[in-house]
Amino acid sequence: MYNVRLNYRLLLLFLTLLVSACSRQNGVGKLSQAIDALDANDLATGSYVIIPNQGCEGCISTAEAFVKNNIGKSDSIRYIFTRIQSAKLLKIKLGNDVMSSNKVLLDTADMIEYPDKGKEIYPMIVTVKDHRVDKVTYQSPDSDGLNALLGK
Repeated sequence: MYNVRLNYRLLLLFLTLLVSACSRQNGVGKLSQAIDALDANDLATGSYVIIPNQGCEGCISTAEAFVKNNIGKSDSIRYIFTRIQSAKLLKIKLGNDVMSSNKVLLDTADMIEYPDKGKEIYPMIVTVKDHRVDKVTYQSPDSDGLNALLGK
C-alpha cells in the first residue's frame, strides 16, 4: 500500500510540473504574439524592456530612468510601456524626445501578458533571438535585469 501511495504522489508531482511548464510556454507564446502586434519592425535579435505603469514604484522609476538615459545607446533595445493610466503623464515624465522615438512603443490596449503571473508588477526584459523569445528576466528588488542588459 505504501508503494502505491508514493507512486501516486510522484505522478501528481510530475503532472503538476508538466502543467506548469506548459502554461509558462503558453504565456511566452502570448507574450511573443503581443510584441509582434505592437512592433511592426520586430527585432530579429535584441531585447524589449516592458515597463508597466503601475506596480513596484521603485522598480518602475528605475526602468523609466534607464529609458531616458539609454534610449540612443542601442538599436537592439526597444521599450514597451503597458498598463498606461495616462499617456499625457507618461510624456511629461519621459519627455518629448523619448516619447517620439521609434524605439518606444505604447501598449494602449494592454495586450502584454506576463508569463510569470506573480511578477506583473515589475519591468520585464524579454530577450529575442531569431525572432523568438529566448529569455525573460525582471527588474525587481531581487534582480537587476537592466544592468545585465547593458552588459550585453
